[in-house]
Amino acid sequence: MKPQSVTVRHRTSVVTVYPVTVKGATYWRFRKGRRFVTRSTIDKAKDEARRYAESTFLTGGRIGLLGEAQTRAIQRMLDVDPTLALVDEFLLWHARKCPRVTVRQARAEFLAAKGAAAGASAYNVTRLRQRLALLPDDAIIAEIGPADLPAVEGAPRTRRNHIAAWTTFFRWCRKRGWLPSGEDTAPELLERPAITRVAPSTWTRPEFDVLLANADNRLRVWLCLGAWAGLRTEEVAPDVASKKDGVRWEDFKWSAGTIEIRAEVAKTGVRRLAPILPCLEAVLRPLAGTGRVFEGLPPHRTAHGGRVAETTRLGQLVGGWKRNALRHSYISFRSAIAGTMRAAAEAGNSESVTRRNYQDAKSEAEAAEWFAVPKGYAKVTQRSRSQRVTKPRKP
Repeated sequence: MKPQSVTVRHRTSVVTVYPVTVKGATYWRFRKGRRFVTRSTIDKAKDEARRYAESTFLTGGRIGLLGEAQTRAIQRMLDVDPTLALVDEFLLWHARKCPRVTVRQARAEFLAAKGAAAGASAYNVTRLRQRLALLPDDAIIAEIGPADLPAVEGAPRTRRNHIAAWTTFFRWCRKRGWLPSGEDTAPELLERPAITRVAPSTWTRPEFDVLLANADNRLRVWLCLGAWAGLRTEEVAPDVASKKDGVRWEDFKWSAGTIEIRAEVAKTGVRRLAPILPCLEAVLRPLAGTGRVFEGLPPHRTAHGGRVAETTRLGQLVGGWKRNALRHSYISFRSAIAGTMRAAAEAGNSESVTRRNYQDAKSEAEAAEWFAVPKGYAKVTQRSRSQRVTKPRKP
């Protein structure tokens, strides 16, 4: 049975002792002012928590044991109201200021708002629902502290993603007036797990050639837009439930050599332009038509009738599918020849994130191989206006 948090009380002073797991071993911890106290057994933690609760109990003789800021605040209260007759009135005012809304009620409204937001990704809403499901349903939002949040196991990235989802939810509740303004929410007070960054997964050109050779025209468009223009899957083949529009053939400005990623298509909600490189034009221009460039179920979704997802099928040909490797490949190789600033702008990424993750990841020779026009396709000989090099006139 999973260890549960326990509450230690002394009069009006309450201290919560909760379990933490470190390398398979269970310890017990409670908050003491601005720091945490950790003990090896629950009995030791409860004994010390009880002593701390007694020392912080608000009596006239013990007020000096509080922090300096707390002492000054209480002294101001006593100066204004020596008998503390206004405490009940304050508590009533505070209850009206921060209504007693449960996690279950707030979560339902939050998810409904996220689901109804224009351009919201169905996948993101699903992940939020899964992560918020761990929170205690009947707990009052305004009464939840860091110790009341459930422990999350798994990789550092997983734990950080959970904390980020909780923080988004609690901040939304604060905007609704269900939490005091101007204060950090409970998830924001949690310690963020450290993450060791690794180079993003990419494809090699021989692997990508195998993918192209075994894809139909519909999938070939998606593969090329991810690998040679840096588009996200949800920008090319959005989930039907998201009700988002995808890139259309009308967005291809062939004469200008750019693809317009409209604001309603871009994940960030900001319009951007992606280049039409010679390799991309050689493959896609013969396929150009009207309307959406990709119709039907997204490649990573399992088809009806027991058929595997297209990404799974293609991955079996190259040792397994690498998630997001198409876009990672574009940014990595493009950064080598155009710089991280330009690659970030074309892919709709943060420049700081691009520089941290992709700078110097690939050589110029590798980039040249990646963006070479594939065999069997005619190289575009006429340059677009954005790619034409103007030679200086002779005097």
